[in-house]
Amino acid sequence: MKTVPTTYSEWTKLLDQFGNGDDSILQELDQGNFIIDAGTASRFYLKVENAYKKRKQSWFDKFQRSFHLENFKTDDDIEIALRNAKQNLTPLYQFIMVKGFPDNLKKTLRKDLEDFITEIRTSLKDNNNKVSKGKEKFLLLLNTFTFNSSIEESKLIINNKSEIIAPTGRKIIF
Repeated sequence: MKTVPTTYSEWTKLLDQFGNGDDSILQELDQGNFIIDAGTASRFYLKVENAYKKRKQSWFDKFQRSFHLENFKTDDDIEIALRNAKQNLTPLYQFIMVKGFPDNLKKTLRKDLEDFITEIRTSLKDNNNKVSKGKEKFLLLLNTFTFNSSIEESKLIINNKSEIIAPTGRKIIF
């Protein structure tokens, strides 16, 4: 049985696991609580920041690799790559919403992730300006790669793990 983190030591262990790619501990983190005092505040924030940055860098490396290694032949290939990239951000969305984090930490992480996604979108738009073929469709696809739409989709995934949810938010029933 998994325990809910309540001490600095338990939190740091789980934060290290998350930073190393273990998404299974997100539920434990979300249920955990920790009273931050003057002695552990800066160390706790630093641990959270390190775990977050490590996962964000891991996601970014995979994202770059997918765009460098894949030979996109159609707009559908690009659409799939963007959809997969957005879905792969789900653990980061869940992480920045952990209930046990202080509000100011959540706001900082959220702002950083929003800026990160905006920077990626801008970079992709700028690189696409060099190619005129299919530019409009690419821009439409890129407009779906936003923080707010991604956070809503991740909530649907979290709340309905056993159900299939289409990107439009509708349930698919077989």
